[in-house]
Amino acid sequence: MVRRRPATGAAQRPQLAAVGRGLLLASVLAAAASSLPVAESSCPRDNSLVRDISRMQQSNYGREGFSHITVTGALAHGTKEVEVWLQTFGPGQRTPIHRHSCEEVFIVLKGKGTLLLGSSSLKYPGQPQEVPVFQNTTFSIPVNDPHQVW
Repeated sequence: MVRRRPATGAAQRPQLAAVGRGLLLASVLAAAASSLPVAESSCPRDNSLVRDISRMQQSNYGREGFSHITVTGALAHGTKEVEVWLQTFGPGQRTPIHRHSCEEVFIVLKGKGTLLLGSSSLKYPGQPQEVPVFQNTTFSIPVNDPHQVW
């Protein structure tokens, strides 16, 4: 999921198993690197072929109950067309309503939540629809469609 990254954020070790009733998502963004958000300056470059997710930098960007790991990204790994993120939302946490200039694909690894999607491709264009998401489901967000996940 794409977010503008605030300058501050607490880095810590990933706690992927402690999702509780929250939502654990993997998000894949396909876009030119120039259209992706800017990573904080502390983002170390890692050109390793194989990387251990449990050792990757994790941040909550100042939001309690949220964690974000850039598994593969433009600044940290030199990718040009895609970014992969691993995010955990605690109970009651949600993204802001936002949109991207690229497609976005989500994979729900654990938990359940809701997708709010305002898409021109839906049955009632322009009217946001809530769609339940749960473990082992995936969903795609078209370019520029407003959406929110919780």
